[in-house]
Amino acid sequence: MPPKYPGPDERLTLITSDAFVLSNDFVVTNTPTTRTYHWRLSWAIGAPDGFYRKMMVVNGLFPGPLIEANQGDTIIIHVKNDLDQGAGIHFHGINQIGSLWADGVPGVTQCPIPSGGSFTYKFTIQEQSGTFFWHSHMGNTMADGLTGPLIVHSLRDPYLPGKDFDYERVMMVSDWVHQTSEEIIADTFARPTNQSISDLVPASYLINGAGVYNCTNAPKNARCEKRSPPEIHVLPNKKYRFRIISHSSEAHFKISIDNHPLQIIQCDDTPVVGPSGIHRVPIANGERYDFVIDTSNGKDGDAFWIRAPFCSQNALPGFPAPGGLAILRYVKEGSIPGHQQPTTSDWSVPPLTEGNSCPDLTSNDFVPVQKIDAPKTVQSSWILNSVLGSLLNAEKVPVFAWFLNNVTFQDYIYNPMLLQLRKGLTLNDSAVAHTVFPQSSGADIVINNKDATIDHPFHLHGKPFFIIARGSGALTADQYAALPSTFFNTTNPLRRDTLVVTRKSYAILRILTDEPGVFALHCHMGWHLAHGKLAAVVVQPDAIPKLALPDEAAHVCPIITSYHANQSSD
Repeated sequence: MPPKYPGPDERLTLITSDAFVLSNDFVVTNTPTTRTYHWRLSWAIGAPDGFYRKMMVVNGLFPGPLIEANQGDTIIIHVKNDLDQGAGIHFHGINQIGSLWADGVPGVTQCPIPSGGSFTYKFTIQEQSGTFFWHSHMGNTMADGLTGPLIVHSLRDPYLPGKDFDYERVMMVSDWVHQTSEEIIADTFARPTNQSISDLVPASYLINGAGVYNCTNAPKNARCEKRSPPEIHVLPNKKYRFRIISHSSEAHFKISIDNHPLQIIQCDDTPVVGPSGIHRVPIANGERYDFVIDTSNGKDGDAFWIRAPFCSQNALPGFPAPGGLAILRYVKEGSIPGHQQPTTSDWSVPPLTEGNSCPDLTSNDFVPVQKIDAPKTVQSSWILNSVLGSLLNAEKVPVFAWFLNNVTFQDYIYNPMLLQLRKGLTLNDSAVAHTVFPQSSGADIVINNKDATIDHPFHLHGKPFFIIARGSGALTADQYAALPSTFFNTTNPLRRDTLVVTRKSYAILRILTDEPGVFALHCHMGWHLAHGKLAAVVVQPDAIPKLALPDEAAHVCPIITSYHANQSSD
């Protein structure tokens, strides 16, 4: 019998901002250890912005538990699924070298963890450190609350505590809706293309899991309580490293702190050097930025607005203004924090990010600290065209859908691509846009965003990419092939795992095809992903049958796999 929905007295535990304080007592070492976690997924009732709704939580917490580790550590997470539906947990930005089965994407690397079932993720963090996060990868249930930070330290980090900063804070930003993701997806799948998709408009915005909703807008009989903006407390006259994570479903943001210039030191998990005194940093869904601020701009008790306005050029009509707000408050040791709201003013002119658009910071702005050149030549390439379109739903009504190379992803979750490829099968061209890079060398992925009004943040699983070129318009295969080698920036270009490809533009991403597997490439706007905006990159298919696969990973798929195999493989 599936677990019941929570009753009105089954409350969610909202994490306080103190839980996002990374302790200086954490020992950063190059001696590996194993860190084990036990997670229970369940429903709860919570009100992160004051409006009470059903939410999905881990161990009763929102945001979910912090994973903090060192490079080289092995992470073991025992997951018990007490939801009434399947689940999968993805560790965003972790390459999963030797553990692709633990990437956590139902339909790609695993079958969903069944309701009432259990599953153990186990992986070693190899050659990576920085700011990551984990989240559900089933539908868009991340929007229901299944997400949390994942921080990996390293003695090889060029920016270290005691030298470059004194303390660390994690700051997660997102939009927030008041319906469950299942309700929104069902409604949008039934919404004709001649009607607006108002369901995707956020009700509010959250910073570290808390926000403010205007309860006068709440439906009749809804429970809603007035909330104050969340606070982050810091000591005066110190330097703080902020690790910013966007787990938004729709909105892109610009992050700023009044009176505090930002020194950006990391893009996703790549340490960088660049200009100082930046006022705002644009951040899209799935991206991360680390910056350092100096808290010598006031005295004990002073307060400053942390602002996260949405990027209006990428917003649907009706996005609530002004965006996310939080309070940075100076509190010296032994002082009692005040409650007055800031009276500070926003920056007047934002360097690097003018107007309402939110272009990514690029290699023109920031250079990786560790010099790694991209391959100067490649053996393979792939053109991926992204566009909004429509298809007929079950009632033969045209509804919105997202297409990659004229294919909208059909998620046969009980026959994941990894298991198909292990059997020597090929992927179905009509079910998922995909490419095959057969050799261990280099390859280019050209993403053409042909949408006229929407910027898309694309995330590649399992592999970082070099951003070697960007431009307006779109490239055909012939146009790409005619580009001279001097067109590409292969000298220590910026490396990321998530990148915004702005409207009517292209980006050329160069990757190494040295690790075999099947890797999801998708838009990280959760509603777009739920409506088919996912492709797959297959690397060295002949080597995939040799990849390690624990019995548990294979056996989580039910017997009905054989039925779906007839539909989703050639």
